[in-house]
Amino acid sequence: MNALARHGSIALACLVGLLSAANATAASLDAFFGSYVGVAEVQNASGEVVEQRDMDIVISPSHRRGFKIRWVNVTLVDGRRDLPGVERRISEVVFEPRDGTDFFTEGHEIDPFTSREELAPMAGDPVRWAKLDDDGLHVFSFVVLPDGAYELHTYTRRLTDVGLDLLFERVVDGVVQRRIEGRTVRAD
Repeated sequence: MNALARHGSIALACLVGLLSAANATAASLDAFFGSYVGVAEVQNASGEVVEQRDMDIVISPSHRRGFKIRWVNVTLVDGRRDLPGVERRISEVVFEPRDGTDFFTEGHEIDPFTSREELAPMAGDPVRWAKLDDDGLHVFSFVVLPDGAYELHTYTRRLTDVGLDLLFERVVDGVVQRRIEGRTVRAD
């Protein structure tokens, strides 16, 4: 077995273990539904703050008892939004419940005019899933890299008295490369 296949097999085994460990039976998603605005600090692998961001997050119900998360990140320049070099990124993902389990997997918005392509994890397509437990709403994104290494993104959103706290980690082959910590307030 070559190194790429071995790393891919190990990475997929880790993924299966994480999926089977997703046994949350905590609070309802309803408490998370809403719009949130806030700020975040991005840290590099050494823990140094390397950038600041404004965040806009919307968590809403989706078809079949699922949910959708849409977020906008604005990377600030010198703590400001009105300077050249500001970056704005929009992301959205839909999750559907898996029957007979306590977790959600990435789904798709219903669009009769587009066809869905099969997911190819060994070709670099991310595998995404989510779970809800007493610690919050957790979203995971797993990718097998071209060299056989793996990359795992974890997002934890915890409810607070005024909004959500966010913790994000980007892990490559077991080493945290990036960490983002943020605070938001509900903006309904």
